[in-house]
Amino acid sequence: MDGKAIVRFSAGERIFHWVYFVSFVMLAVTGAFLYVPWLAFAVGEAGETSRLLHRLFALGFLASPLLPLFMAPRRYLRNLGEAFSWGSEDVRGLWVILTRYYWSGNQRGLPPQGKFTAGQKLHVVVQFLASAVIGVTGLILWFGRGYVPVGWLGWSVLLHGLSVVVAMCFVLVHLYMVVVHPLTNEAIAAMTLGTVSDDYARAHHPKWYAALERRRTGRS
Repeated sequence: MDGKAIVRFSAGERIFHWVYFVSFVMLAVTGAFLYVPWLAFAVGEAGETSRLLHRLFALGFLASPLLPLFMAPRRYLRNLGEAFSWGSEDVRGLWVILTRYYWSGNQRGLPPQGKFTAGQKLHVVVQFLASAVIGVTGLILWFGRGYVPVGWLGWSVLLHGLSVVVAMCFVLVHLYMVVVHPLTNEAIAAMTLGTVSDDYARAHHPKWYAALERRRTGRS
């Protein structure tokens, strides 16, 4: 596979990623008008526009996980299963990544990484769980007034906001890693073109690369 681009994500996975990302960012921006006091100038007509946009982008946010299920269900479920599959090597890998590798490039002690590194696995798990909370609490706040206990609405507001903050922190780190960081900025190609270079796959995802090689050559 030397010198060739390696397919990392299908078109369905990439569409899901960008619909989710754009929806999430726009929900954070429009939601800020409702949560941040110093944006109170947007109350009134601008505030109503923000609420309308917030609900429109919420539809995209809620629908985004369904896209890869229709377009590439097996790949999507396989990727999700890998992200939620953790072992001692993942814990050790996460420690090395957070304390050494992404700061200095020192790979000492880093176990071979699969299609997703331990850091990427953590990102997927956090986004999945945070998005579930955001979606459920958002629906309660949207449709639950007058139907659910007031206490539920209060807890929904709190959990909705906290989940957004957690997810946003991980999104910002993710953006830095795939756009700015010199060790990993080639990863942006995986979500634009769907491919990464042979060298990048071999260096950052050796376990996944080895599996692809075995399938290519017919070795078990």
